[in-house]
Amino acid sequence: MKRAYLKRWTWRLTAAAVLAVAGFGLNCGGATGPGAPTPEPLSREERAREREAAQVYRRAEDAFDEANHAVADSLASLLIDEYRATRWYGAGLLLSARLALELNEPELARAQASRYLRLFRASDPQRSGGLVVVARVLHLEGRALEAADSLLATALDLGDAREEAAQLARQVVSELGLGEIDTVTARWSAGHPLRSVFEVERASLLLASGHSEEGREAAERAIEMDPLEPETNRARSIASGEVETEQWRPIIGAILPLSGPLAVYGRMAEEGIRLAVKEYNERHFDAVTLIVRDDADQYDRAGDLVRELERLGAVAIVGPLRSEGLEIAARRRRDRNLVIVSPTAPENLSFERNTFSLWSTTERVTRGARALANFAVRDLQIDRFGVMYPNTQEGRSQLAAFADAARARGAVVLGSIAYDDTATTFQDPLSYLDQFHPQAIYAPASTPSSVIQLAPQFSYYGLRGVQVLGDSEWSAPEVLRLVEPRFIDGTVISTFLHRSSSLLRWQDFVEMYEREYRKGLQGNFVPALAYDATRLVLSALPWGFPRRSAIARSFREIRSMPGATGILTVESGAITRRPFILQFMDRELVPAYEALQAESASDEGEPGR
Repeated sequence: MKRAYLKRWTWRLTAAAVLAVAGFGLNCGGATGPGAPTPEPLSREERAREREAAQVYRRAEDAFDEANHAVADSLASLLIDEYRATRWYGAGLLLSARLALELNEPELARAQASRYLRLFRASDPQRSGGLVVVARVLHLEGRALEAADSLLATALDLGDAREEAAQLARQVVSELGLGEIDTVTARWSAGHPLRSVFEVERASLLLASGHSEEGREAAERAIEMDPLEPETNRARSIASGEVETEQWRPIIGAILPLSGPLAVYGRMAEEGIRLAVKEYNERHFDAVTLIVRDDADQYDRAGDLVRELERLGAVAIVGPLRSEGLEIAARRRRDRNLVIVSPTAPENLSFERNTFSLWSTTERVTRGARALANFAVRDLQIDRFGVMYPNTQEGRSQLAAFADAARARGAVVLGSIAYDDTATTFQDPLSYLDQFHPQAIYAPASTPSSVIQLAPQFSYYGLRGVQVLGDSEWSAPEVLRLVEPRFIDGTVISTFLHRSSSLLRWQDFVEMYEREYRKGLQGNFVPALAYDATRLVLSALPWGFPRRSAIARSFREIRSMPGATGILTVESGAITRRPFILQFMDRELVPAYEALQAESASDEGEPGR
C-alpha cells in the first residue's frame, strides 16, 4: 500500500474527532449529542487510564509514521485489548485498520473498521474515518461501486480531510461507467462535498462518448457545487468547449534493458513494440507516440522511470522484462489505473491491479497441463497416468496442475519422477514408470532439445503401447523436423502457440518482422511477446478523452484477441491463452479432436467393428 494512500494528518484528525466528544462511551458503544444521557465525571483511576492510553496511542502513531509496523501493531493491539473502557479504544481500532491496509491485509482492515463503525450511530459524523477505510478495502478488491457508496456515506462536513477523501474518490470514480455513476449519486445528497468529483467525471464520460452538449451541461452543474481545484479546472475546460478542440496523441511508454547484461533481449523487445506501434499508426488517425526508457537491467531503476513516464503523460507502459522490475514499477506508479504489461516477467509478483505479464508461469504452464489432463481423461478415456517432469520449478508446477486435473475427473497418477533437464538418456525414469503399467505418460520438457532426445526413447525402452503426452516444447519446429514420425506420431500435446493455425497472427508477425528488420526470429519469442503486449495495450485505447482509467477498464475486458503468441484473454487480473490440444501426424501438428474423430470414423468403417 502506498504511503500516499494514508496521510497521517488525516488519521490524526479522525482520532481527534473521536476524542472531541466528551464522555464518549466507547466501552458500551454509547452515543453523544442531543438526547444522549449526560456522562458521569471520570474517577481518578479512570483519568489515569485515559492518560496511559493516550501515551500508548501516541507511541503507536509515531511508530506507524516511521514505518515501524511491528511496534505500531503491538501497541494498537494493546490499546484494543487493555484500554477498551477508555476514549482511545476507537482510535486504536482505526490505527489497526490502517496498519492492515499498509500490510496488504484487507480482510483484517475491514474487520477492524467494522468494529469501529459499530461504536457510532448511523448518523454520527465520527463514522467517516471507518467508512474511508472500508472504501479503501473495497477499492483494493475491485468493488468500485461499493467503495463509492462508502465514501458518499461519510459526513457532509469533512473539514480538512476533504482533500484526502477527494483523492480516494478520484481513484474510485475513474473505474466507474456512466450508469454506475448515475446509480451511486442518486442515492446520496447533492450537497455532499465529494459529489462534485463524481459529477465532473460524469461530464468527462459524456464528452468522451460523443454527447458534447450533455457533457457541457453536466460540467456547468458541477461548477455550482464548489468543487476542489482539479475538478474546477476540468469542469471549466469541458463547459467552455476547450477540451473538444484538443487532439489526443496517446503516449505509450516502454521500460527495457537497452544496455547491460540483458541488452540483446531489450533490443528484441523494442523491435516487437515498434512493430506493433507502426502497424497501429498506419491504421488510426490518432497516431501513438512511443517513449522508450533504458533501465540498464537494473530493476531498482524501474520506479524512477515509471514516475518519469507518468509525468510525460504515458497512458500505459510495456515492460520491464524482469519480475522484480515489474513489481517495483507497479508499486511506485502514482496512478493505479496506469496499465503496466511485461512481455517476459515469469511471475506477476505485485498485488497491485492493472499489472500484467505475458510470460506468467502460472498461466503459461499450468493452464496447458490442466487442459491436456482433461482431454486425456474425457476424450482418450485414460484413467491411469505416469508423469516424468524436468526437475525445475516449472516442471513441478506442471506435475501438480496435471495431477490435480486428472484426479478431479476420477483418474489417478500412479507414479511420478523428476529428471535432469540436461539429460540425454531417460532409461531410469521410463523404467520406473513402466513398472506401474500406466496407459499414458505425461512428459513435459524444458527445451525442444530435450524432446528430440526423449521422443525416440519411449519405443527404444519398450513403452510402445503407452500414449505419450507433451507440453508446448514438443511443438517446436525443430522437433517436427528432426524427430522421425514413427517415434512421435500419435503423441498428444498442449500448447498455446499453434504456429500453422489461421486463428493466430504468428505467420503474419513473422512476415512483418522479417520484412521490417531484414532478419529472422531465430527461434526467439521475445519480439513476439513484446509485440503482443503492445497490441493488447493499443486495442484498449478508447476513442475520445485520454483517460488512463478508461484504458484500464477496456484492457480488463479484452477477450479472445488473436496474437502472435496465442489467443489472448484478460481475466481475473491475468493475461491467459487458450490451450491448443494437438496431435502429431506425419510431421504435422493437427487438432487432436479432429484426429480423434477421424480415427473413430475409420474404426467404424472397418469390417467386424
